[in-house]
Amino acid sequence: MRVFLNCQPHADSGGQRFMFEAGVKCVIKEPITSRYVMMIETICGQYLIPITIGTFEAEAIYQELNRIPSPRPMTHQFIGGILGVLDGVYVENVIIDNVEKGVFTAKLNIHTEGESKTVDCRPSDGVALALHMSVPLFIEEQVVSKSCCIERTGLTIAEERALFGIIDDQGTTFWNV
Repeated sequence: MRVFLNCQPHADSGGQRFMFEAGVKCVIKEPITSRYVMMIETICGQYLIPITIGTFEAEAIYQELNRIPSPRPMTHQFIGGILGVLDGVYVENVIIDNVEKGVFTAKLNIHTEGESKTVDCRPSDGVALALHMSVPLFIEEQVVSKSCCIERTGLTIAEERALFGIIDDQGTTFWNV
């Protein structure tokens, strides 16, 4: 059983898995390393989870966030198209379910023939598909509770200004929603 949380993490009890609903805050290009980072934000806005992603995945997510059409279907659009034409098949949600040594994992939950099926995926691929198909994105509480996330309530005013100054930068180096 899964319990979806607004913003308060609760201790796991009775085999239940707790999750936060989330969305993509932005995709930024780190100025020093030139790596792309997808910033996932819990719906309540309390937590930010930075996930490093590849260039092509960053472009796909950026296009979906900004509703920029591509001349030919990208991989996530192709997969979404296949799932969209199958009778009785739909994507339920995408769940970022774990992080180990900085590597995030995710699951794509698909409903088919009256039952749910789970497929492993990279978070960037799952997020691109979730954005394309307008399905919910969730993050397991254990991912949020690990040190990989930024808890906004723990930031000083100066730290918050510095972080959101980078996120809100509208220059060509950064991609923002």
